[in-house]
Amino acid sequence: MSNAPVVLLEQPNNRGTITAVVEQDDRTAYFYLYPSDILGGRYNMRPCWLRNLIPAPASKDVLGMQNGMAPLLEARFCNHPEGKAPLDPEELAIMWTEEDDGAAVFYQGQPLGIIPGWSLSSDRPVGYAVDCIGAEDESILFPLGNPESNVLHQRIARSAAFWDKWGDEENNPWMPIQQEFLNAYEEQFDKMLQYYAIDEQKWPPMALARFEKDNIVYFISIGISIRPMPWVELLYNDKAPGFRRMELGIAVDKNEFTEGEIMAMAQGLSGIADSPWRNLSWFGEGHTISSQVVPASFESFILSSALYNGPAINLPQMEGDKVNLYWASPITKAEREFAHSKANGGYDLLEKMIQSGITHVVKKREGIIS
Repeated sequence: MSNAPVVLLEQPNNRGTITAVVEQDDRTAYFYLYPSDILGGRYNMRPCWLRNLIPAPASKDVLGMQNGMAPLLEARFCNHPEGKAPLDPEELAIMWTEEDDGAAVFYQGQPLGIIPGWSLSSDRPVGYAVDCIGAEDESILFPLGNPESNVLHQRIARSAAFWDKWGDEENNPWMPIQQEFLNAYEEQFDKMLQYYAIDEQKWPPMALARFEKDNIVYFISIGISIRPMPWVELLYNDKAPGFRRMELGIAVDKNEFTEGEIMAMAQGLSGIADSPWRNLSWFGEGHTISSQVVPASFESFILSSALYNGPAINLPQMEGDKVNLYWASPITKAEREFAHSKANGGYDLLEKMIQSGITHVVKKREGIIS
């Protein structure tokens, strides 16, 4: 009987929603991603075999699994059928993806295994290991291979460059990012009047900037787009660069709402800025968000870039990706229920809103769904 596994390394992600763990017993070593209880059981643990420490079996290690042990990888899929030396915990390191939903484990500075973020959201758990050399169609473990054979190596290199850049406290890109976005906003909405940090002193830096023009108060975010959102790569595949980064805005007619009501809506916007990473979710066109700070008669926000009918805002790219600016517009309970009543109902609601003359500017109005 194998000894109980020993935890060699344990590291939570940036928001504590997932913990990466490397375990080893006297037979094998594994890498796991464990979703936190704060996610409400929406995600399951994801495993990734790393190496066998004893000779590999000729077929699937059914006996090991029946005995509650992490299974050995069978010989035909393993580049060390006689087994390898145990992992030294001092030589291990974890690197999270930019989305914060996947991670790679390194050994002696080289990638050993990776669990991509989309695996967490997929019905099928998938991991990739450098010492795996083959797999069957129904496998949950595949070869990591080399940079020429697997694009995951490019992803690992991109993540490493991203974290290196942001780890430089003196020369990280926050100041130029701020200025680029402010320039884009000020081009349309005049000079920034106020600046509010909304990151709660956590990375990444995020802020809301206030502008006023033609009796409209604008609050628009800066910094949310530093991180790509979870889920989007799984849903959009090669088109993900067009959907995985966002900023948020709200525009309010100051003739129809008090300063207190306007500030409450701005606070509601700041409260959802971190939600995709806090909840391992994503925001997109037509998504709705419950809120306690919408004006009376409303119940939620709907997010949309299509509602915007002002001059084009030339947002900079982020890491080569398009940045989407979603405007938050209050909706009634009946409107939110309509949006949730069918697939892509948010798009249908937005179409009705646009047909009713509703734009990105928040005004008092009657509901359009009875």
